[in-house]
Amino acid sequence: MVKIQIDTVSAPLVNHRLHERLLALLTRASAMGVLAGAAITQIDAATVQQVLAALQRQGLIGAAPVALAPLLRDGPAKLDAATAERMADSVDRLVAVLDDSPAPASEWAPMRAVFGDEVLGDLLGIAPASLRRYAAAERATPQATAERLHWVAMVVSDLAGSYNDFGMRRWFERPRTQLGGKSPRALLGAKWTPDAKAALQVRALAAVLTGAQPLAA
Repeated sequence: MVKIQIDTVSAPLVNHRLHERLLALLTRASAMGVLAGAAITQIDAATVQQVLAALQRQGLIGAAPVALAPLLRDGPAKLDAATAERMADSVDRLVAVLDDSPAPASEWAPMRAVFGDEVLGDLLGIAPASLRRYAAAERATPQATAERLHWVAMVVSDLAGSYNDFGMRRWFERPRTQLGGKSPRALLGAKWTPDAKAALQVRALAAVLTGAQPLAA
């Protein structure tokens, strides 16, 4: 995963909602294995161009660059209030597209790096040997596994701003009062699906860390 390390102290003032949505876009692209290269330390026009180009190469977006033309040209810090809000809406729609776009070909590598094959296999409900075959493209990743893998990547994207890799692994294993005293891993159980109640609860808990959900969720 590419590290997203934005220095909010020295960064130019940017519309808060636009900044939040751009950060969500970057962390999702990183967790999905779409981005490559050095850590990202600022969100400017060049950064937005970089992430959109990477998403296009993977076939994950369509005409988004057209809708985001002012952002690509001027960067988030130079937009007037009305344009910034419009750009935030467009980025929000793009984030929603990524939320619903499993991409196992690129997601296996970053998720293996975070969890290791044993832990990730247990989380996805597959044997480590099968995991390695899917990751090496020796066998096609089954749709159900691809959907669970993508769900894990989206949770990781929400955790990325607050935890390192070790912290993310531990997050899944620590009991949480918001989950009735169970850990996220225990609540998911053995045969979970991303749209099951338990998975939705865990995802909402992770989203609290990005401000995307109220704490009561």
